[in-house]
Amino acid sequence: MNRLNRYIFWQLLGPMGFFTIVFVGLIWLTQSLRIVDIVVNNNQSGAVFLELSALLFPGVIAVVLPIAVFAATLFTVNRLYAESEMVVMMATGRANRSFATPILTLGVLVAMATLMLTAYLSPLATTQLRERTAELRAELTNSILQGGRFITARSGVTIFIREATRSGEMSGIFIHDTRVAGTKITYTAQAAQLIRDGDDAQLVMFDGTTQRRDDGSSAFSVLDFDRLAYDLGSIVDSTEGRARRSSEFFLTTLLNPPEALWNGDDRYYRSLIVEGHDQLSAPLYALAMPLLGLAIMMIGGFKRRGFGMRMGAAIIIVIAVRLTGVSMKSQAATDLSLVPLMYAPPLFAILGAFVILAMTDGRKRTRGAPLAGAV
Repeated sequence: MNRLNRYIFWQLLGPMGFFTIVFVGLIWLTQSLRIVDIVVNNNQSGAVFLELSALLFPGVIAVVLPIAVFAATLFTVNRLYAESEMVVMMATGRANRSFATPILTLGVLVAMATLMLTAYLSPLATTQLRERTAELRAELTNSILQGGRFITARSGVTIFIREATRSGEMSGIFIHDTRVAGTKITYTAQAAQLIRDGDDAQLVMFDGTTQRRDDGSSAFSVLDFDRLAYDLGSIVDSTEGRARRSSEFFLTTLLNPPEALWNGDDRYYRSLIVEGHDQLSAPLYALAMPLLGLAIMMIGGFKRRGFGMRMGAAIIIVIAVRLTGVSMKSQAATDLSLVPLMYAPPLFAILGAFVILAMTDGRKRTRGAPLAGAV
């Protein structure tokens, strides 16, 4: 790059850093709310919250980077116009498409970073996040030791402990179990003791009552007991055999999934292939978005009244391009022959941007303005 291109490139970096921080903060804040719920419900510490929240960053940054470079392009071009720097550059005969060089350079760097995130870091972080979350949800004993609250261990099972100590001694036990269709079983006990054996746990209840009611009849049975063991392992979500989402696999696996992975499930196979091509096509938006933004901002040349209309049009068009890409991914998930269409929106946007820039340069020629520095 020449000195002028380097100047524009450095002007882009500041706004891009700002928009990256802002957008990452906003998206991370919304995503971290579910982490807060998991941490609070499982009586975990702030360190666990920070650990889980950190695992959100690779996926969030991969989404934000193309948007940030687009926003930085609009901001920088608008500022250069407002401070008449762009006008001076054009007055020297600089071609509009030559302004694409620093933006294209930044876009390539962002695309490479996005590819690294989507193909490696994000799947790794997503896998760790889901495994850690499953482990926390499976730690039912941590939740049971919190007295004075209702706990839904699994759909159909509700547990309430009036008082509990860290040693496992409890009082005022209530368990409502509706896992068997048409049958409701309620356990109440004066006291209980939590017994752990490795990963297994049992709640041994003393001086209690079991109430059973079948919906299909009017029968209602009551059984008093002195001692009853309730297996908590039967209601804890297991982390073993957890179905992995397609977003948890690396690019090499997604593009050529082994048969043992999808095991005859055509729908899962298609989701793996589509996810792989989505990881490849996503970085292209880091090139398409800023170039399209530049092209639209250059239409019509300088305007003293500002560039609000052009910026608004650029945002709407970029959103339309990205939504088209999402739609193409959805269509490809049902028919793999449509996978190449996933690359169409960003590639056509890049081509369209250069066509627009060339057309604006053509208008300069018809007006007799010299062009220099074209790329």
